[in-house]
Amino acid sequence: MKTSFISNYSLSGTLRNAVAKARDSLADATTESTTLRHADIGLTLGGSTGKTVGLRDQYDRLNGIVDTNGLVASRLEVTQKALDGMRETAEQFLATLISVRDGDKGAEVLKSEAKNNLQALTASLNASSSGQFLFAGINTQQRPVTDYFTTPAPGNKAAIDAAFAGYFGFAQNAPAVANITQADMTTFLQTVLPAEFASPAWNTNWSSAIDQNMTGRISLSEVVEVSTNANTQTMRDLAMAYTMAYDLGTQTLNTNAFRAVVDASIESVNKAILGLTATQAQLGAIEERVKVSSERLTIQRDIVAKQIQAFENVDPYEANVRVTDLTTQLDTAYALTVRIQQLNILKYMS
Repeated sequence: MKTSFISNYSLSGTLRNAVAKARDSLADATTESTTLRHADIGLTLGGSTGKTVGLRDQYDRLNGIVDTNGLVASRLEVTQKALDGMRETAEQFLATLISVRDGDKGAEVLKSEAKNNLQALTASLNASSSGQFLFAGINTQQRPVTDYFTTPAPGNKAAIDAAFAGYFGFAQNAPAVANITQADMTTFLQTVLPAEFASPAWNTNWSSAIDQNMTGRISLSEVVEVSTNANTQTMRDLAMAYTMAYDLGTQTLNTNAFRAVVDASIESVNKAILGLTATQAQLGAIEERVKVSSERLTIQRDIVAKQIQAFENVDPYEANVRVTDLTTQLDTAYALTVRIQQLNILKYMS
């Protein structure tokens, strides 16, 4: 004869274990129904986990380049707008130079326009995007160009004043400016003034920009220059054209000396316009490469994302059904636990 032993403790213990297991399973199922991913990737995939780790690393690299390309595209767009403004201003100034060259009046108009243009050029070259100066080269945290019109006179203004006085023997606002000959002015414009816009004077008095441009990785295997800088010959030519028209005693010069200044300014502006056009074309080509690269990388990123999903994702319908089933099981287990706890020896005997 076999005797069986029954106790509330053994029954309730079995149910407690069942409840704990069901609760853990429900937590995992709830996570999966919410995130649509396996609750424990490593446990579910086992040896295939390494594949998803590699895919996620690849996804992050692709996504990082796409995000960076967005910033590069924005930077290039702002730079192009600044260059557009410089070129349009230069073209308008060229028209003014041509119109005043042979006129009896126009020196004051030319000087005023040259001043405004030099101020605008400085502002454009000091433009920034996302906290970085666009024309500073790799020195993006330093404002690149010195304002010619600050008080006291900055280095660039002081250098021009010194060069003029050193060559002619008097300042730009002296009455003797009216006696400067065309030959003397031409010599000054060809031999003295250009040195103030060449290195080392340019880098000392005008610009703190670095010649090296910003570079960016626009694809997994492609790194390109994504900026220009204030030290290019184009920017120097433009600054020299505006400076000579503004600050060489323009309004006091005799007709022949005035024409010498205008002719030299025309030459510099023409060179600058050609340079600006070439720079815009170069940056435009880079913009197109960034766009094409981003489109290609986005496709690659989306393919990798689908591969990750194939490993890690769960079926949403199955996940919801599992949550429902486990919730029902857990409710049943709780109910049984309560009933067992209400049992006593008298109920067994009755």
